[in-house]
Amino acid sequence: MGLFWSILFFCFVYSIHVPMLQFAYLSGVVATPFVVLWRVKFYRDKILPGVISYRRAFAYGATIMAYASIVLTAATLVYFYFLDGGSFLSALKESFASAELRQSLSGAGINLKDLDEQVSLLSQARPVDIAISTFSNCVIMSLLLNLVLALIVRRREVTN
Repeated sequence: MGLFWSILFFCFVYSIHVPMLQFAYLSGVVATPFVVLWRVKFYRDKILPGVISYRRAFAYGATIMAYASIVLTAATLVYFYFLDGGSFLSALKESFASAELRQSLSGAGINLKDLDEQVSLLSQARPVDIAISTFSNCVIMSLLLNLVLALIVRRREVTN
């Protein structure tokens, strides 16, 4: 899962230059819950005797995603320390500077001054700041997602 998320991260980063990668990124994001669900079901049916409690399903799914978060954080650090050289933020600033995007965002009710301030703050962030933010976001979203996935996959008795 960590390698999968790392590939998605690189699809996201390079989608600024190659827009087709954005489709791959979004497809992977949508597929993530199904991959975790499949892994927990595999654990339930092949490792355990077909029965899994909500707590164990939650813990196993959370463990999968916690390790994936660590791998993604490492990939984020490697990218921003060694590979990026400021190109991602430059492309992001260039994107948000385009007149048509600013007009669309303004029409959607987004305050452009706040957006410019957020991009400015992001450009001041160190790679480790971005990695910590990535890790904390992944862990929080993983825990919330696993609350639902554990309900889906739990099984109290074996069905024949």
